[in-house]
Amino acid sequence: MTKSKLEIMLREAGGIARDRDFFLFGSQALRAVCSPYPKDFPKTLEADLYPRHHPQAWSLLRQHMGRGSKFYHKHGVYLDCVDPALAMFPDGWLERLIPFRTPRTGGVTAWCLEPHDLFASKLVAWRAKDQQFLRAMLKHKLAEPRRVLNRIKDLPVSTSRRAELKLLVKELVAQLRARRQKSGLTKKQA
Repeated sequence: MTKSKLEIMLREAGGIARDRDFFLFGSQALRAVCSPYPKDFPKTLEADLYPRHHPQAWSLLRQHMGRGSKFYHKHGVYLDCVDPALAMFPDGWLERLIPFRTPRTGGVTAWCLEPHDLFASKLVAWRAKDQQFLRAMLKHKLAEPRRVLNRIKDLPVSTSRRAELKLLVKELVAQLRARRQKSGLTKKQA
């Protein structure tokens, strides 16, 4: 998804939901802190939005802007309404939200997860696409491992799950270091 398509999506979602504020939870949340968006980031056709003040509008949004909708066929992207109650976020995430609004969003603001909160949330989900995204965040230094480890302490999960998540972070960092070392060796050999 491009920045311009996200802007169009926010503008249209604001009109449908009659809401000027949305939570933006997925990978597109990095738009608030990352300009330009790295070209080698995993591609996505969706934005995980949720109306902040009129949550009852989620079904209308899905109908008009979800996968298979006219909006999707016209723009090639779709809105996925993700309820914040269904995801895992570190305590205090609401206070760390970062606004994304441009002149092209028509006065609509996407309140984006702070990168370390986003990292922790995707770490909990641990789907293949999340793992790819987390590697890209680390590669582009959009998340600091130490801060991520601190956010894990604030996740509403068991102590044993926190320990598992910390190991996953260490594994991701080790993989990145190994790739960088291998790349450095390859360049020296050439």
